[in-house]
Amino acid sequence: MPAARAETDFPGTHAGFAAGFDWLRERLDAQELGAAPRYNVELVFEEIVSNIVSYGAVRGRELRIRVTLESAAATIVLIFEDNGIAFDPCQRTTAPPHARSLEEAQLGGFGLILVRHAARSFTYERTSAGCNRVTVTLQRAAG
Repeated sequence: MPAARAETDFPGTHAGFAAGFDWLRERLDAQELGAAPRYNVELVFEEIVSNIVSYGAVRGRELRIRVTLESAAATIVLIFEDNGIAFDPCQRTTAPPHARSLEEAQLGGFGLILVRHAARSFTYERTSAGCNRVTVTLQRAAG
């Protein structure tokens, strides 16, 4: 399969997230991709973009997100760029502490752990333009 590249840009809002996810699904529908790899791509998109939307906004500035999808024979690469607060998700390496009871259980905190588990590689950089860039490489085939 020849390499393919597509890119979208959307506001860092819930409506922007929905439009971006629709864009991703359309691109994935056009590819021969098994259920497990597709699930992983969608999971990564959902976790990274929802974190940007929830925590990345800078007061007084519109939050923008650009997603690039690169498909090759063996891999799918997702590149997320945003103009939000500097945050390196690769530094979050531990899950929340185990709860001893349902009352102590914490909601959330597992998304980046799931991304790390699904990814072949997961990198972050703060660009010279002051943007966050997260690159996630996934296996195209399950395994």
